[in-house]
Amino acid sequence: MKTYIFFYIMLKVIEINGYPIMIYEKDGKEYTYLAGCPHKQRPITAEGYKINLDNIVCPFYNAVFSLITGELIEPPKSKTPRTPNCKLIRARLINGEVVFEDKPFVPRTKG
Repeated sequence: MKTYIFFYIMLKVIEINGYPIMIYEKDGKEYTYLAGCPHKQRPITAEGYKINLDNIVCPFYNAVFSLITGELIEPPKSKTPRTPNCKLIRARLINGEVVFEDKPFVPRTKG
């Protein structure tokens, strides 16, 4: 008898009140964050981002964040220092509105 283990993983981005929200789904659980890299406030799901296991890699400076906890796994490869509490901003969706666990920002598309 063979046993197969399948993992269902999906990342989608929606916009609520002008904020891009990324929803990471894995095995029936949802993890929801502002879709912005806290290092330089750039869009973390811009062209070139990668998902590796449960981590997302920012396409700008290769910072790696956990999509489960939001914590920084690998610091950005940049001369600009990161903030002391550099992690993804968790968001909760309640009745079509978004509530952030920290002060949100609108990711900048230019430098």
